[in-house]
This record gives sequence, C-alpha cells and structure tokens, in this order.
Amino acid sequence: MLLTCHCGNVSLEFSTMPDEVGVCNCSICRRYAAAWAYFPPEQVQINSKVKTVFYCWGDQEVEFHRCDCCGCLTHYVTTEKCPDTILAINMRMAESDVLSRIPVRKIDGASVALKQRGVGC
Repeated sequence: MLLTCHCGNVSLEFSTMPDEVGVCNCSICRRYAAAWAYFPPEQVQINSKVKTVFYCWGDQEVEFHRCDCCGCLTHYVTTEKCPDTILAINMRMAESDVLSRIPVRKIDGASVALKQRGVGC
C-alpha cells in the first residue's frame, strides 16, 4: 500500500495491511488526531521529495515527522532512547474506506504518562 501526504511530497509504502490502528489520548496524539499503524522500520519505505521535519519532546523517545510543505503528520519513529524500534504510520492519510475496515484499539496514553510522572494512582 502507498500512502502520501496531501501534497504528495512524502510517501510511505508497506506491503502488509495493519491488523489494527492505535488511537492514543496522550497529550500529543490527541492533538494530532492520528490513527497509528505500527511496523518494524525495515517493513516501510519512506520517500520524500522534501526533507521531513520532526518534533521530539519530553523523554526524547519519539520523533513525529511531517511534510514541510503541506504540514501533514505522516509517521513517527522511535529514537535510540526508546527500548522499542518502531515506525508508526499515520493511517489518517489512507482513504476513508480503507481506514474504516481496520479495527481501532484505543490506547490510554494519558494515564500511562501521568503514572510515569508520578501523578495519579
């Protein structure tokens, strides 16, 4: 499958459809409204006519990449600070009929983040 940002400058290609997408409510994912499909990086080919720009915050474990032209959030990659090696594709770039056929798993990242900071129970 081939997904592109709105202007077509960034494309992500992968051969296996995800079993599910994750919709997280952490402070960044809820703002992005992303639907993440998780892959080992070697299973995804990223092509870009322009260099993507990324945002990395907090624990510096994840780089959120977007097209520098149209601004679409395309994917994230984990950094060497993260114990897992993941490339997550924002499946909101897929056509609605494709996305509607993939089960959604809700991820309570907000509670996890609070617990890691020692807030909450």
